[in-house]
Amino acid sequence: MRFFKSKKLNNNTDANDIGDLNMLISEPIVTVNYKPDPCHRRIDFYYEEDKVYIEGLADNNCTFWLSKTDITDTSINARICKHILHDSFDVYYSISKYYQELHSLFKKSIFRESDRVSAIWQTPFGAYIGDDDNTGLFIAQSLVGYKTEIDKLCEAREDGGNYLSVMQSILEHLLQRTDDPVGDYIAAAPWIKIMKDEDYLLCSKNEQIKGLYLQLAEQCSDLYNRYMTAVR
Repeated sequence: MRFFKSKKLNNNTDANDIGDLNMLISEPIVTVNYKPDPCHRRIDFYYEEDKVYIEGLADNNCTFWLSKTDITDTSINARICKHILHDSFDVYYSISKYYQELHSLFKKSIFRESDRVSAIWQTPFGAYIGDDDNTGLFIAQSLVGYKTEIDKLCEAREDGGNYLSVMQSILEHLLQRTDDPVGDYIAAAPWIKIMKDEDYLLCSKNEQIKGLYLQLAEQCSDLYNRYMTAVR
């Protein structure tokens, strides 16, 4: 089975039609001294209200695409996803300009299974998908349905405003520090897991909930970084 269709951007008419949507083409180019493994190709997507950022990565270090479109524009998003998954790229860009903005949004990934024989993509949509001409459309349509599910989860947490007090209580636990970073991280592990499982709250329309979740995420990151510094 093919991993990628052997197309270049400048030879792909369909890709050229959406090329202007790539927000990175004016950003600094990142030079790497290796050729990324095609099996590490990945799509990261981020929800921002009724918009979706779609990021195309050759691996963890090499980003070649970033666009922002309407979630419901399945036609354009299908073409973007097909382009990212199936076309060849050899120019990579800095994404530092958008780092802070993206860092505050709900993010999920679509990536290739490690089995190099089968071309199967793992998704957060509750299904694995194959690698064919319909893959882009399936992802684009799933982005819409998935956002609807996320919105319903947020509404359930927002109902009555009671969950704010729960989040505040968790924050108090995560703020606790001693002289033992390893012990702090282990003690906070249950609260960290709860917060990681509820990252969909970054899509909440309640600014208090979203703001409080960002505080929780910051504390989780600090605890982890202190832990890693101690064990290195």
